[in-house]
Amino acid sequence: MSICRVSISAVLIAGCLTVAGCNPSTTTAPSSVEAPARFVEGDGEPQTWSPLAQDDPAIAAFAVVKFNDLPDMSNIAAVRMYGMASGDPAMNGLRVYLAFVSPHDERAFLLGDFRDYRVIAASPGRIDLEYDEDVMVADEPQTRTLRTIVTWTETAQEPSPNPEFPSMVTMTPAQ
Repeated sequence: MSICRVSISAVLIAGCLTVAGCNPSTTTAPSSVEAPARFVEGDGEPQTWSPLAQDDPAIAAFAVVKFNDLPDMSNIAAVRMYGMASGDPAMNGLRVYLAFVSPHDERAFLLGDFRDYRVIAASPGRIDLEYDEDVMVADEPQTRTLRTIVTWTETAQEPSPNPEFPSMVTMTPAQ
């Protein structure tokens, strides 16, 4: 590379750093970022991928911002709680679901629209849930913390890839 090209490159980099408000003599990478030991080399023909269609079911996964896998909660399915960002984030905005998932099927129940939630205890058929909820009091938004007991009943059945999921869940206010 010629000296002219190196000088032009250095001037362009310094200019970009100045515009971005960075001082190259004092800017360092965070200590948690490590340079790769060595990049791998390509071996074969590259493949090109197109973006997913807006109606693709995988698009909904982008809205999941909180997820709890609750092991050993059911004899028939995996039990999961998840929150999806939606609505107005200034007032709640986390739609919270309880889901039952098997290899071939799933069922989800909307538990509410909260600011946040925490699983405080869990056992088969029961989850003790604490959640923060925004409410308007005298035209002022306020956050309150509530607790609820989420329960469901499973139908006794043989292990199956297509189990009969609970038909409803119940939420009981708690202290």
